[in-house]
Amino acid sequence: MVAVSVRPTTSTHHHVRSKITPTSTLHRSLGLDSCSKAPRIRLKIFDESISLGFNCKHSTVINEVCLHCDRPMASDYGIRFDYIFDGLRLTLDEISRLKAANSNKLFAQKKLHLVLDLDHTLLQSRAFKKLTPDELYLKKQTDLNASDGSLFVLDDAYLVKLRPFVRTFLKEASSMFEIYVCSMGSRYYVKKVAKFLNPEGNFFDSRFIAREDFKEKSKKNLDLVLGQECGTIIVDDTKSVWSNHLDNLITVQKYNYFNDRHRNCKSYAEMKTDEIESEGELWNVFEVLRRIHGLFFDGLIKDVRCLPFKLFF
Repeated sequence: MVAVSVRPTTSTHHHVRSKITPTSTLHRSLGLDSCSKAPRIRLKIFDESISLGFNCKHSTVINEVCLHCDRPMASDYGIRFDYIFDGLRLTLDEISRLKAANSNKLFAQKKLHLVLDLDHTLLQSRAFKKLTPDELYLKKQTDLNASDGSLFVLDDAYLVKLRPFVRTFLKEASSMFEIYVCSMGSRYYVKKVAKFLNPEGNFFDSRFIAREDFKEKSKKNLDLVLGQECGTIIVDDTKSVWSNHLDNLITVQKYNYFNDRHRNCKSYAEMKTDEIESEGELWNVFEVLRRIHGLFFDGLIKDVRCLPFKLFF
């Protein structure tokens, strides 16, 4: 439930408002007019009384101040969307409006929503200290050029190995989907490794949902994805974290490039080999996504959740 408490107006609220500096990221994500001096959400009907602060629904709050009427709000007001803009809070009604509006905009562009996990789905990370003796050679084979490499060093303490076909997968998928990253990793980690996947930053924009955004640390959900679930597909290697959205989920085989103590076999790294791009998991997933996209926009289905994804494999 969204808290609706409102702090009493004080003489300092204009000072608080002056600290708010919405960026182009916020404008793009919420449909703000980036050309206006005072950012306003584009509403089909923008009543004068709302612009003056009367009967304002306080649908969008930044740093505890209503974006529409400048009224100070309680610190627990609304739902947090810090991944879009630090201090951003939205009401449930506004979230629903934005989900519908964004989906309608994407559907008109013949695009759906795609939510991607990181670890063991698109890549694998391993601390230096956890490398096996037969994997230590990798520390001397890392790539410096993020645009075409596949093995990178993170913070002088970790190796990050991209899954074969991942860059082609992202490039092709971005033409059919608006892509989100949804990970149990920290926001710092997610943004760091995303630069290895997409140095230009054009596939994800600011759509990084990390563990700081989840109320339940062992569960993921689509609450913070600004899109309708009927047009949203999830790709993840872990089924259990999506218990509330199994109909949206494509479960993929884990990518284990480094040694896994739970498996009684050598790792790809130890065998100095890897998945074959044209036979790997991401290749197969992309073919499924392409077919689902075609079915949706050919009018054969109106909801991706009606498809048993496992039948495509």
